[in-house]
Amino acid sequence: MAKDLFNSIAHIYGWFHRYQMKRFAQILDSHGDKIPLAHMQTVCDVGCGTGALCAVLGAKGLTVTGIDAAQRMLEVAKKKVRHPNVTFVQGEAGKGLSFPDSSFDVVFTSYVAHGIAKEKRKAFYTELKRIATKAVIIQDYDEERSLATTIIEWLEHGDYFRFIQHPQKEMEEVFPVIIPITVGKQACWYVCHCPSKELTIR
Repeated sequence: MAKDLFNSIAHIYGWFHRYQMKRFAQILDSHGDKIPLAHMQTVCDVGCGTGALCAVLGAKGLTVTGIDAAQRMLEVAKKKVRHPNVTFVQGEAGKGLSFPDSSFDVVFTSYVAHGIAKEKRKAFYTELKRIATKAVIIQDYDEERSLATTIIEWLEHGDYFRFIQHPQKEMEEVFPVIIPITVGKQACWYVCHCPSKELTIR
């Protein structure tokens, strides 16, 4: 159902592509020094939508793979993002991704986790961890709430209301170390360490 929803509203997301790029760029400029992106080469953005974050990461010289379940989102992304080091692939982390273990230095996912049913989130986190070498960065809501977000999430029929109760506690079932970094109003980076290599957070 979620895939059908995002296929149907892909063109609307496309209208906000520039705004999303600007917002992601601001977050990376303000907080990117807290993770060693300069020492990383390969990035995967799971649930990339129309590719705004992929575009920003690609512009920083990283090799980026964007993944989304919604084909129409990817069609918009391919039109909007022309970086030669950015590619897009259709896939769903909850069903298993077609990448070997430790395929990417870091895996991002932005505002995806809260839309997944609670009983499926652990499998989602586990798959992100599987394909990451150094870290998984989950950008999503923190435990704060606003009226506007409450209305939007109620309309989307996701699992926002359960997700924000204990987001970090859920992630700790999969990741050994999680460092939360506030990156905006109601927005948090949950920087999840993968056990194979150390990641220094400043």
